[in-house]
Amino acid sequence: MSISHSDSAKQFETTIAALGIEDLDQLAAAAPEKIDGWIQLLRGGSGASYDTLIGDLVALKGYLAGNDAAQISASLQTLAEHTNALADGANPIFLDSLYKLGQKLSDIARQLKQL
Repeated sequence: MSISHSDSAKQFETTIAALGIEDLDQLAAAAPEKIDGWIQLLRGGSGASYDTLIGDLVALKGYLAGNDAAQISASLQTLAEHTNALADGANPIFLDSLYKLGQKLSDIARQLKQL
């Protein structure tokens, strides 16, 4: 099974827009639904990279429930690194979105470290 391009593009678009929310509490409240959407989308693919991202997302969702800023920050940074690594072998039409997503995740991780 493979992930459709239109589903991927929509998921990237809505996630990148959601990550633009400056209120971290509002962002955290919206995150579980976004995380579930990504997990569902990634389960449509196959490969170790997808499995790694799914594991990262499950862990992040757990940390969000626990409200531990340090764990959330570390988890976001790991997810950003794995997202950027995925870009190396990605379909060229998704490169920009992958890099933007990785950068947004990393930026939020740094914001949380400062709290």
